[in-house]
Amino acid sequence: MRIAALTDIHAVSSTLEQALSAARREGFDVLLLMGDLLTYGVAPLETIALVQDAVARDGAILITGNHDQMYQRATDAGSRYLDRLPDWIQETVAWTNEQLPAGVMDAFDWRQHWSAGPLFVAHANPYAFGDWRYINSAEEAEAAAVALAERGFRYGLFGHTHRARRFDCATGTIFTLGSLGQPRDDGEGHMQWAMVEIQGDEVRVSPRPLPFDRKAHRQAIRATSLSVPTQDRLCGFFA
Repeated sequence: MRIAALTDIHAVSSTLEQALSAARREGFDVLLLMGDLLTYGVAPLETIALVQDAVARDGAILITGNHDQMYQRATDAGSRYLDRLPDWIQETVAWTNEQLPAGVMDAFDWRQHWSAGPLFVAHANPYAFGDWRYINSAEEAEAAAVALAERGFRYGLFGHTHRARRFDCATGTIFTLGSLGQPRDDGEGHMQWAMVEIQGDEVRVSPRPLPFDRKAHRQAIRATSLSVPTQDRLCGFFA
């Protein structure tokens, strides 16, 4: 089975469009959009249009991320989560909401997680939905692998950290994926998606880096009505 895995898009439609085109050229059995469609980026409408097309054209499966819940009106979990975030993120969410048609995020068929064979997939980790702990260290990965094994899986695939990592743990293997919308790896970092292959009891994850014009993205952020301090924070990820 071949799985095209895209995560942490954060309203950067240009890399989403590139990733979808590249994945279609390679071919896949399943297309996973692993959460955080919006926030930080400045092309929410274009991003939503691409996701709608991917659902209709490719049967894309959408997994809810911590940012997605802030734009869903079906529950108040997103509002409670948003209230705990820094002011600059709250401003970005408010700006994004102003761009969106009412109820557009609630129209998607969201899932909390997905699995196939030995692989378990969620946005952040294998814990209960709404627990948004990161997996950044070997110790955090070991704990996640134990939770994964308790669910009956040997492999876990997650986004959320915006960093492509593999952790080979005592009870299983944890993969975290890079971001399509806000790289956080050391050094320059890359916008990327991943091709995941399941062969029997084995899982292989291959990152697919994408070109990205950081200067143009910073200019697009500066052209918004967001406050200068918030623009500074957002541009800082693309210095």
